Amino acid sequence: MNLEQDIIGLYLRVEAACAEVTCGRRLRRCGRLPGLTDAEVLTIEVFGEMQGHHNDAAIWRYAQGHWHDWFPGLGSYKAFVKQCANLVHLKQLVFAHLFAPVDDVHITDGVPMPICHLARAGRAKLFRTEAAFGFCAAKNEHYYGFKGHVVINLKQQVTGFTLTAANIDEREVLDNLRGVLRGLLIGDKGLLSKARQDELAGEGIDLQTPLRDNMEDPRPKSYVKTLLKTRRRVETVIGQLVEFFGFTTCKARDMWHLTSKLLRKLIAYNFSLT
Repeated sequence: MNLEQDIIGLYLRVEAACAEVTCGRRLRRCGRLPGLTDAEVLTIEVFGEMQGHHNDAAIWRYAQGHWHDWFPGLGSYKAFVKQCANLVHLKQLVFAHLFAPVDDVHITDGVPMPICHLARAGRAKLFRTEAAFGFCAAKNEHYYGFKGHVVINLKQQVTGFTLTAANIDEREVLDNLRGVLRGLLIGDKGLLSKARQDELAGEGIDLQTPLRDNMEDPRPKSYVKTLLKTRRRVETVIGQLVEFFGFTTCKARDMWHLTSKLLRKLIAYNFSLT
């Protein structure tokens, strides 16, 4: 593996994407320009995640120790973290630009994201107005925090992500896909709803889910088997996000910083596939 070639290739793709989404406009209207460009900061963040460094301090130390000659404008840890957080809107634009859902088949699933142990939820002060109690069917347990709703394509790239409180019905999140996604959408039983399926059909989205055991399925068994086999890809993606990128243990004190960190992990995961 040639890390120098990898970081150069990553920087070129990030810089091109930043220029495309900003149309050459400056993001800052006043104040002194930082030592690093936005493309350089995003490159350092994403590359650090790809190398197994999953928090701000670890990424900054890695950049200082290995790439300072390449990024001489890298300043203090405090300045770096501040610039990383302030790029949350740019990260959203870059993610949407590079990984737009343009395929005909997509898969969606949810991932529980607890922010503390359940016993401490009553006295937790972080995200008090945003987080909520929810239930994880896979682990058969309650938790306190958020739920991430992931959408991937058949290449296992993440093409969409929504963060909600843990008590939000997964079917409500499907409204975010209207006008964005078309074609087959495979989900789990949590998305089972004939009314919602009919609504999405009018938007060009064919929602298909497994049925409950007490429901008669008119679809061919081979078709249902293929759906279930295909849906497992999203479980693989979520497993990689959780195990390698620390997706569910991302530490932040507000939604601004949490969203920024989650976006860089999603971008890093997608780039790691190419």
